[in-house]
Amino acid sequence: MNRREAITLLSELGVNQLVCPSLVILEQTKTDNYKLKIKGTYNLHEIGNFLKNRFQIEEIRNFLIIYTP
Repeated sequence: MNRREAITLLSELGVNQLVCPSLVILEQTKTDNYKLKIKGTYNLHEIGNFLKNRFQIEEIRNFLIIYTP
């Protein structure tokens, strides 16, 4: 996902009360391709339902990671 998509997604997750982040990292993986890393409280199952397979999600070391494969 590009930077704008990542920020929009973070906003949507917050508005829908699916995440309460204590730390957010926007990690650039390739030119104009980013991973959204969120540390805080969240419900992985509800976020999976909300995203409806639009993005790949993982949970690694207390971070929720959202990206496009």
